Amino acid sequence: MRHLFLLLLAAVVSAQSPTVGRKVVWEDQFNAASVDGSKWNVGNPELVKVDKGRLVLGFQKTPGGFAGGGVSTNGKFSQQFGYFEASLRFNAAQGHRGSFGIRSEKQEELPSAAVKIEGAGLDRIFPWGRFANAQGVRDANPPKWDGILTGGKGYKRFNEYGILWTEKAITWYIEGKKIMQIERPDPFKPMVVFVTHYFIEDDRKHFKEKSLPDDVEVDWVKVWK
Repeated sequence: MRHLFLLLLAAVVSAQSPTVGRKVVWEDQFNAASVDGSKWNVGNPELVKVDKGRLVLGFQKTPGGFAGGGVSTNGKFSQQFGYFEASLRFNAAQGHRGSFGIRSEKQEELPSAAVKIEGAGLDRIFPWGRFANAQGVRDANPPKWDGILTGGKGYKRFNEYGILWTEKAITWYIEGKKIMQIERPDPFKPMVVFVTHYFIEDDRKHFKEKSLPDDVEVDWVKVWK
């Protein structure tokens, strides 16, 4: 894979909003009584609902392990380049995590990518990306991500999380601030939008069932072109 130039830009205000000169081409305000099936595919539907104008993604321990709710636009909407943004309130406790981002519709077809902002509880909010081609896989994550949000801001309130994807770079935003940037990404095909509530193996040691329910909530999702 071509060398990826990673630049950490924590707490640096963007000189210009990534929406300037763009128009909204896809969005969901979650004002319907249930998830709009024309826009989203739903994973673990028993853990996904719309409540008071917000998408709610639950999480639970099951006899076989853990399960969380999720939605994606796979097969319904995809786009190459643009600005992708969501207003989210991440989970409060460790042991599970939420994520918002974009990814290749068919991860097995190279080159492919997954680009997201993740919340792993306790204000542990960070940008992340994985890029794969015939030469291998490269991950992109900041060398230091503690402190991007503090004081419970990641789970006590909704914040705006965005990803700007252009031919020259991929840039992550939190509350209008550039957090990280990768220059010269591979020219990937159109990607789909996703929001998930899930866990990784390293989360198991932190999980406490008494912390549930501890949902991920989404106020809106928008895509600009």
